[in-house]
Amino acid sequence: MESIVKEELLSLEPSTLIVLFEIVLKNENNTEIGFYRFHSGENNFQKSIFYGGGTGANEYFYLPCTAAGFDFSEGTLPRPVITFDNTDGFFSLKTRYFKDFVGFDVKRIKTFVKFLHDKNFPNNKNPFGTGNEQSYPVENYNINKKSIEDQEKIQFELVSKFEKEGGLVPARRIQYNVCQWQYRSEHGCGYNGGPVADKQDNAWVGSTNQSTIPAYVDGTTYNTGDVVSIEIKNVVHYFSCTKNGITSNPIKDKKSWTQDMCSRSINGCRLRFKNNEQANGLPFGGFPGAFNQ
Repeated sequence: MESIVKEELLSLEPSTLIVLFEIVLKNENNTEIGFYRFHSGENNFQKSIFYGGGTGANEYFYLPCTAAGFDFSEGTLPRPVITFDNTDGFFSLKTRYFKDFVGFDVKRIKTFVKFLHDKNFPNNKNPFGTGNEQSYPVENYNINKKSIEDQEKIQFELVSKFEKEGGLVPARRIQYNVCQWQYRSEHGCGYNGGPVADKQDNAWVGSTNQSTIPAYVDGTTYNTGDVVSIEIKNVVHYFSCTKNGITSNPIKDKKSWTQDMCSRSINGCRLRFKNNEQANGLPFGGFPGAFNQ
């Protein structure tokens, strides 16, 4: 920690502590393509925060979330969680595009109001002096898995980069209980059977016979237990209706439809390959041996 940050921490009246987060976004080729920079609105501050030296300060948007579990304890590394508000479905959409953010880098920056950029203050002038990038040592994590997703919230578990889990092998990232294969892809996963369960491993409701499941037809009225198929990027996916009198598209209406999805856990894999497990093992795309107690 820089001496100037220590001085602020130990002063009689330190300025307010600020916590900022940064998620590094990557494409399918693991190439960095951008960032989500945000803060959780601590102290009821719900505007953007500008942090960094010079005229090119980064903007950290207010994003309703809670972050917990960052404290270290003797002998173990923390596995923090960040929980985001999902009532508008924003993060559900993004998790599909970015494959649950698994393996993405996360930075946690702790600094003081005193060190923020001039843009945060009236007349674009920091009353404490010139803002810069002084902070506590930046904490670096990886997103290990998406642990919760529902209509109200979505939660991610982080792991320290010092853990074995999260390390790299050629072209793949080590994750304990997170399969990295694309569900139903012929590469890696290989499952091409009927629907089995949703992404929380809840048992499937409705037909599981692929030969009798019709394709979804726009404008048709569906009722509870009706099952349809939709081809997405050359892969057939299955949806079960959970309400009566539904005419909405299953891809867009998650409240009225349940999708056959693997939980990307060992249990999810076993539900689909249990008949072949003893003879051939599971095509699980994670690294169970990397588990760190």
